[in-house]
Amino acid sequence: MKKPIFMTGEEAAALIRNNSTVATIGMTLVSASETILKAIEQRFLETGSPNNLTLVHSCGQSDRDRGIQHFAHEKMLSRIIGGHWGLQPKMMELIANNKILAYCIPQGQFAQLYRSMAGGEPGKITKPQSGRRSPADPQFCL
Repeated sequence: MKKPIFMTGEEAAALIRNNSTVATIGMTLVSASETILKAIEQRFLETGSPNNLTLVHSCGQSDRDRGIQHFAHEKMLSRIIGGHWGLQPKMMELIANNKILAYCIPQGQFAQLYRSMAGGEPGKITKPQSGRRSPADPQFCL
């Protein structure tokens, strides 16, 4: 068994380059790595880096203040791909003001995608559900 590597939030934040994709897991603040998320934000505020990030989250990992709200800075993010937005007022403001691109994917699809990634599968393709009007249906969104 491989021995785990432990590092500080600052050491983890230093690994993230500009233009990277950062993925988080968990729901609200369950499983949120608050120490690391705060360190990433602090590094950005002090140095302007990392910037132009893509943030991927399965469901709004925030409580209106902590969690991925630490990424809610113009120029820190260029896009966010998520499954829930209700507890992210700062992020929602950036989205509403066209400061970042935002894509919403159903939470269940994220769960299946993460499962595929953990199992070493190449990805997940889902069959369209004809006749079902859901938030993921482009005609429903128009």
